[in-house]
Amino acid sequence: MSHENKKKSTGSKPELIERLGRWLLSLLDVLVSLYMVVLMVILPLYSAETGYRHIGTDKCLFFRAVSINACRVILPLAVACLLCLAVQWFRTKGRDRVPRPELSVTDLSALVYLTAVVGSYLHTSFREETAWGDTFYGTYGWYLGLVTQLLFLAVYLMVSRLWQRRDWLIALWVPVLFVVSLLGYLNRFGIFPLEMQAAGPQYISTIGNINWYCGYLVTVLSGFTFYLWQGEKLPRKKWVRILLYACLGVGFGTLVTQGSSSGIVALLILLGVFYLFSMKDGEKLQRFWAGCSLLAAVCCITLVIRLIRPEAITYAETTTDLLTLTPLPVLMLGVSLLCRYLVKRSCRSHCFRAGVWTALGITAWAAAGAAAAGYVILLVLNTRYPGCIGSLSQLGAFTFDSSWGSNRGITWTAGLTCFLDQDLLGKLLGVGPDAMGIYIHSGANPALKQLVEEYFGSLMLTNAHNEWLTVLINEGLLGAAGYIALMVTAICRYLKAGKADPLAGAAGMGILAYTVNNVFSFQQVMRTSAVFLMLGIGEACLRSGKGAAGN
Repeated sequence: MSHENKKKSTGSKPELIERLGRWLLSLLDVLVSLYMVVLMVILPLYSAETGYRHIGTDKCLFFRAVSINACRVILPLAVACLLCLAVQWFRTKGRDRVPRPELSVTDLSALVYLTAVVGSYLHTSFREETAWGDTFYGTYGWYLGLVTQLLFLAVYLMVSRLWQRRDWLIALWVPVLFVVSLLGYLNRFGIFPLEMQAAGPQYISTIGNINWYCGYLVTVLSGFTFYLWQGEKLPRKKWVRILLYACLGVGFGTLVTQGSSSGIVALLILLGVFYLFSMKDGEKLQRFWAGCSLLAAVCCITLVIRLIRPEAITYAETTTDLLTLTPLPVLMLGVSLLCRYLVKRSCRSHCFRAGVWTALGITAWAAAGAAAAGYVILLVLNTRYPGCIGSLSQLGAFTFDSSWGSNRGITWTAGLTCFLDQDLLGKLLGVGPDAMGIYIHSGANPALKQLVEEYFGSLMLTNAHNEWLTVLINEGLLGAAGYIALMVTAICRYLKAGKADPLAGAAGMGILAYTVNNVFSFQQVMRTSAVFLMLGIGEACLRSGKGAAGN
């Protein structure tokens, strides 16, 4: 009898460890889900009493405080859970339900970037606090230093490994997107439902500067658009679908009026990508042209508003005027409706010709590529030999100087100079996390400091206005390799998985939109926290097996 009791007692220990591991996994899932809600819902809507005066800094500090506290709770529990799983694995020698840890190519890229960030911090000359900030927290007011970079990676790690997929949780992003987009659209026409100190044309919605707003909007809106375009898991109730498409329409409306040209460029490229994914499938092609019709209709509505109240819009640039103050949107609407009608009719009569639409798409992309190449050639020629391209030489877009591309000329030049100034180890590891501005204004290169200060005055140049170039400067070749691989592998894997899993595809499309936009933009806590959340969501989808095709 005592022998049997002893045997039962001995046998209960593994069961206890297994139950403890399951309980910890469930608890971690709840905690990570709550943290995701904070990033998706509270952070975009968060602002302090000072309104727009310090909104970028306020959101940085809020993200940092919430994320550090989340890590303090989640990471120790995760370690305890790993120990339970390790005990189970060694006890069964991997035969039972405990899977061996596996790293994807995206995980490995994240590890390379983590190594580069830490190595850059250890190597930098700016670990001590300066008048401009330090590399631990980052440049004052910007705060994208070591701590924030580690927290971004922690978001990816926690969501990809500890979140047990629930699509309804991600749906919380939709009403937030609607509120943020509606406020942005109303703000652009001088209507401010919320009182925000220091309100002006350069600030919009609850996000802040139009550049920050554009990056966040493009990222989240593109993921949402992919989910609607995929259409496989949309609610059956008609009124719910109407609300979803109304949200998409408001998003399109604020995207074309927000004022940052990089968002319009990203929109055009993403439309081309959506077409490539749609051109061989009649149902998806109908949804594509329906989306184009919605975009054109919103532009037409905005055109009417601007014609009735031409003084109402508070900020507009060339692309905004082209899309909302010319006959172009009317032409776009007509073409989109006609194309949708032709596709729908051919599908109904079972004579859909994918080859025709494929040829059209390939031709359009080839023409766009030729136009882009031609522009670059003319830009180089006119920059080297001013006046050689005739009347086009008078246009600033055809001369690469300091003011080219809304000052990208000087920011890219300054950034490249920062990188070339470094020795071999400095080129490998960079000047330090969020240290480009600190390096420039420290006077390490007096000519560079003078150039930047003469152009920007008392304003500090914190980044190169090109994300990959900025990463190259701050974290060096190793950091740029890891970061670029992180984004590119995630985009390819998640979009591939998106054929069967709309959520994985939505994450991939959001990351692609972020990457395209940031060719002319930069990391900022609002948009970059959103993209690392998408990285984690996409990886969680693939790890759950529903997106296995993308592994």
